[in-house]
Amino acid sequence: MTFMKNIVRILKAFVFCFVLIFIIGVANYIFALARFDQTHNISVDAAIVLTGGPDRLSDAAQLLSSGATKHLLISGVGGRADLDDLVRVAPTLAPYATCCIDLGHQALNTRGNAEEAAAWARDRGYKSLAIVTAGFHLPRAMLEFRAILPAMDLYPYRAGLSLRQQVLNGSFGNLYAMSLEPVKYLAALLRVSVRDLFVNKIS
Repeated sequence: MTFMKNIVRILKAFVFCFVLIFIIGVANYIFALARFDQTHNISVDAAIVLTGGPDRLSDAAQLLSSGATKHLLISGVGGRADLDDLVRVAPTLAPYATCCIDLGHQALNTRGNAEEAAAWARDRGYKSLAIVTAGFHLPRAMLEFRAILPAMDLYPYRAGLSLRQQVLNGSFGNLYAMSLEPVKYLAALLRVSVRDLFVNKIS
């Protein structure tokens, strides 16, 4: 009986810790969301566009046209898609297709986007980057990029509608993706935190 009581206590403690971590992670995500769900005037060496919707491409083209940046990396381009395919999706990219845009085909997820962008930016000696993606995705994107590029000046740049507008006007697919994002953010936060803990211990 005592053994079973101890097991129950351990399980309760585990559930309590899990719920506490989940609440802290979601709260962290919500605060980050409020901070990033807006656009800013920026001036950066280059912009990293995370694929996932035409708004991200067209808004990145605006960064070029306004002079806020002079170079784009479109990261996570799937399959055999080339720049012509992306220009058909976002025609405002066309004037910059031959001078100012690179494609990255290696990234399969947000962490991969950060790794792909890091190698690209370091090869070119860039010191500041704008991260262009949907508002609900920015907290996790900034978390992953800051983990990979801690010394780089990174600026969030929300593409498309605000979170409120997306909720009011969004499709089921968008709402489904948004509902999963806090869980993905929490998983990334735990992974990055554990990694930093081990790195600090080793150093």
